[in-house]
Amino acid sequence: MMKDLKEKDDILRATDGGLKVFQHYLGDKVVAGVKFKNPFYTDTIASCNLYYGKTCGRYFLVDFGDSGERGDCFWFVAKWENLDYHNDFEEILRVIDNELCLNIFKDDKKPVTQKSEKPKFVATIVPSNSNTILPFNIRVNEHFSSAEKAYWQQYGIDEATLERYNVKSVNYFSSQKKDGTPYEIQADGSPFFGYYFGGGEGVKIYRPGHFHRFVYAGKLPHPYVFGLDQLSQHGETLYFTGGEKDVLSLSSHGFHTISLNSETAKVPQGLLQSLSGRFERLVFLYDTDETGLKEASSRVEETRNLGYKNVAQVKLPLAGTKQEKDISDFFRLGHQASELQELTEQEFYDNVNRKTFRR
Repeated sequence: MMKDLKEKDDILRATDGGLKVFQHYLGDKVVAGVKFKNPFYTDTIASCNLYYGKTCGRYFLVDFGDSGERGDCFWFVAKWENLDYHNDFEEILRVIDNELCLNIFKDDKKPVTQKSEKPKFVATIVPSNSNTILPFNIRVNEHFSSAEKAYWQQYGIDEATLERYNVKSVNYFSSQKKDGTPYEIQADGSPFFGYYFGGGEGVKIYRPGHFHRFVYAGKLPHPYVFGLDQLSQHGETLYFTGGEKDVLSLSSHGFHTISLNSETAKVPQGLLQSLSGRFERLVFLYDTDETGLKEASSRVEETRNLGYKNVAQVKLPLAGTKQEKDISDFFRLGHQASELQELTEQEFYDNVNRKTFRR
């Protein structure tokens, strides 16, 4: 049983606490906060939801219409495959390992249970309150302060780039939380910015140095992709990076770039198809900490598995600490655009073009 526990933990680590297991069976649209119909019986009301247990670090499916329907990914697979959770636990682990191609088990033993003939269920999604438009009031300054200009300039970001990407200096902001609780933020002399999107219908507040650096309000696009409207129609290399500041820094240095809402977000297939037709090469340039390196590698693998071969992960020569881990830090520390270009060309020469040629 101790071996089972180790492999159970390995599976949870490899599947983001079981989220990828649920998505494998129910579809990628199933995420925390989105309601869907119960896959185990004919359900007329979308009463199921996923929630993340912070204490145990895993996701649970809960049917609020049936208090008995509740469990983690192992419970779910046991129910899906008609296995006994307590007596067939190793079998459950092997099914997950086999279905998701995780290679957790190093032996050649295959699960006794045959791969389910049941067609993959695609959850019927019902919009939840997570998509509620949060009203906001904002007052912006006509010009950036000297401190704000200095903040951006350390990353090589000029005012023309800030204007192009609809970045504003903010003096006052107020909105409400999802539960309706109002709040406001007053300028205190430290950098205080707003990233506008959707023609001004939405905003992402950014306050570097504060504990709560980011706040969203207004109408949020799904998916959230920063820099998409500013992209050229065609180009050689497109960089996916970890956030708005990285996009601004890369763009100021002459690179094509966008960012998703987070490094853990998958690239929507429709977006991927569109971008691959406009750019010859796709590069994932995420932070050099453990999470960033892992997620960039995962995005490359996912993209290649969809048939896109001209894809690479570029790793920056940075320590991966809070002080130096992203492309903005790369330029702040004195590195040049030509160095990033060399790293990119070397990566494609060493790990992309040669692999393609060998095939």
